[in-house]
Amino acid sequence: MHLYVWGKSRGLPRPYPLEWHLIDAAAGATALWHMHLTLGARRQIATELGMNDADSARLVALLAGLHDIGKAIPCFQQQWPKPGTTGWLAHDEATHLALPTLLGLSDDGLLTADVAYRIGQLLGGHHGVYYSPRERDVEQPVRRVANLGEQEWHAIRSDVTSSVRSVLDNPRLPETIPAPVAVVLSGVVIVADWLSSNEDFIHRQLEHAPEELEARYGYTVPAMGTEITQAGLNRPEFVERISTQGVWGFAPSVLQRSIIDELIPHVNGPGLLVITDSTGTGKTEAGLLAAHALGQATGRSGLYAGLPTMATANEMRTRLTEYSSATAVPPIPVTLAHSMAAFQPAYSADVTVSAWLRPLKRTLLAGISVGTIDQALLAALAARHNMLRLHGLMNKTLIVDEAHAYDPFMQALLARLLSWCGRLGVPVVLLSATLPQPVSRNLVRAYLSGAGSHLKEELDLPYPGWAFVTASGNLVQPSTTTVSTMATEGARTARLCHHPHRRSGSARQEILRGFVERVSRQGGCLAVLCNTVASAQHTYTALKTEAPDDVELILLHARFPLHERETITTNLTGRFGKYGVGNNTRPAKAIVVATQILEQSLDVDFDRIVSEIAPIAWLIQRLGRCQRHPLPQWHEEYQRPSWCPVPTVDVLDPVDESADPPVPPEWGEIYPPFEMVATHRVLTERDPTLEVPTDVNPLVQQVHAATSGTSDSQLQQLWDEQFSQNRAQHQQAALVRVPEPDQVDDLARMTEPEVTEADVSTRLGVDTVRVIPQYTSSDGRQWLDAAHTRPWPTQRPNSDTINQLIDHSIPCPGNWVDELELQPQSTWSRTPTLRDARVLPAPTYGSLTVDPELGLVRHTKGHT
Repeated sequence: MHLYVWGKSRGLPRPYPLEWHLIDAAAGATALWHMHLTLGARRQIATELGMNDADSARLVALLAGLHDIGKAIPCFQQQWPKPGTTGWLAHDEATHLALPTLLGLSDDGLLTADVAYRIGQLLGGHHGVYYSPRERDVEQPVRRVANLGEQEWHAIRSDVTSSVRSVLDNPRLPETIPAPVAVVLSGVVIVADWLSSNEDFIHRQLEHAPEELEARYGYTVPAMGTEITQAGLNRPEFVERISTQGVWGFAPSVLQRSIIDELIPHVNGPGLLVITDSTGTGKTEAGLLAAHALGQATGRSGLYAGLPTMATANEMRTRLTEYSSATAVPPIPVTLAHSMAAFQPAYSADVTVSAWLRPLKRTLLAGISVGTIDQALLAALAARHNMLRLHGLMNKTLIVDEAHAYDPFMQALLARLLSWCGRLGVPVVLLSATLPQPVSRNLVRAYLSGAGSHLKEELDLPYPGWAFVTASGNLVQPSTTTVSTMATEGARTARLCHHPHRRSGSARQEILRGFVERVSRQGGCLAVLCNTVASAQHTYTALKTEAPDDVELILLHARFPLHERETITTNLTGRFGKYGVGNNTRPAKAIVVATQILEQSLDVDFDRIVSEIAPIAWLIQRLGRCQRHPLPQWHEEYQRPSWCPVPTVDVLDPVDESADPPVPPEWGEIYPPFEMVATHRVLTERDPTLEVPTDVNPLVQQVHAATSGTSDSQLQQLWDEQFSQNRAQHQQAALVRVPEPDQVDDLARMTEPEVTEADVSTRLGVDTVRVIPQYTSSDGRQWLDAAHTRPWPTQRPNSDTINQLIDHSIPCPGNWVDELELQPQSTWSRTPTLRDARVLPAPTYGSLTVDPELGLVRHTKGHT
């Protein structure tokens, strides 16, 4: 053994031999294969490799057991020259370069280049980025690359490789390793490396593990099993069958019964399911019923739910935790995957979620995880560690909620992700209340292209209803009788009342004044939904001058300090939600002014809604927050006011087709002007009465059907502009997304050119920065709050002060920060959470004011 060749040293009493680390990693991969990978993922990998389960397990152990072979080179062992200087060779690239020669000799002495080089690339990417083969490496023996060392070092690497292979009973190499499988295997190797690199684990190994390699491997496999369990990486097991009564305590709706009776009996493999229905009809429960059945049929027992916002993800985590408690054996914790998860109180306080799983790159490795869709889309970006996310998703059924809620860039990334899901046999469930047919058909085509098939008949998605497309292209749908029954069960009359008005003048305020008077005289809970934070602040300020003291007025938007926003949100869900919380009773007279946060993120119920005009799909979404629940059942003393006989959205419409632009410019930056104008025309031409769900889909399709072209010159111009913008976003996506799974001839294409989340968000104009207000008292001391009760931390932040700073932070557009040249705190440079945050002198600095009632306000030309 070459025990003097070391592999680990940081935090250890003495250097840890490379061979020991490699054997530890091999043992970790073995334990991961049997305890972490789902049975369906194992079957998929074994089938693609042309091997049985046992041989596949040994191969995976071999890959992990050789991942750091590149540390057996002079510059790593001597730690000289310094990294990044001439003569230095990173050990992951050294692994990439050395392995083809170490593995490539067949019985007749010929180089089996395809598999050998694929393994070299696979393992060279164990730090999250793949290397490209070099021409000279292919043409001559790799051991002659100067920085790898000469024959002496090649001999050491050969001995270590032989030792690892011998311990693992000389696993045979497959004839081919398809690129999609190689990517997923890279993810397994990364996890095995992380587990075996844990300092506490290595300390225990130094104390207890045998030195002889074969005995060490035998000891370490069960030891790694313990590590996997403590990390929360065990694959989830669920009861064989579930029911709405058993999980949620109620009888199934027609939609849910259809999933049980008409879908589940036909599920015998992977596929993509689309469920469409109006809001508040139990789509989430229907999706979970289907996901459970798909997971059972495919052996992908894990689950990831991707949602459009952090708030919706937080809410869904609560529901999935309840789902896990009722269905998983034993119940397992649910990880939360978004950038602010560490500051979500319920999640940070959940001791059942291991510390190992909490970093964002690891959350998708949990058996059940929920987060923003971005965390899943990173698997489709040429971003570092995308192979880790693909590995996590391969163990799961993927649920995408609010599938209509994504812009063309994200839709393009989602389509590419779905093609990889199709290739890897991952079942997918898409949920939407307002999914346009062209979008649903494009996503289905993407999934089937990855699966290597096509749809065998035209997809005409019923509404309400569902469609399941198998990986082979077959279509399963509910009967026409069931679709008719679904529409009847959820039928209700609603109204979209159109209120056109001039942009300037008092017409808008007159309309709102009428609603204030109704609330004041007759009672009721009204929501006013605005398209921008500035509009919400202006509307709230104007309503304050109109509303009498007995009408409660509440403002909610994203530009409050985080702790204030959470307080407001908790208040809203408690008082306007289905059940109420504690002593939070539904107010008799209230007006809530809010941005789009209200339409997706919160399960709240209002008697009537006033909304600024938005694309028809979003207006339908907002309608779903109006008379959402049978309130007298939960609020016995509260009755709907007489002026709210049916669910109604009153649409404030300042669209002026004679103006240029026809849509207020700040609204056009949020929603496509073409869809706004098309929605304006629909509302102008139709009766306000709306039969839900019968009229919902035709309305949505009517707007989107116009995108095929129109004879109206103005609408055509707007469509051309939107088409150009959509095309530009698709082109941006093409620059940063990974190739189609069957077009990956070189693994380096998966991470080349490497992009980051920040790169992508900035490219799309979603450049958001957190500012942290800093108040200064008369004596010169600095504070986190306006009341001067929380001192401003001056030392390098610890976990407590990080939480305090984030709690007081406010998101705002990056260009605001750039214009004011705000700077970060010098002591934050080594704290990733705060590194990009900026200090904002408060309460007023330049054009920005932190108002205790309105939140962060920007003043332009003397106005808010």
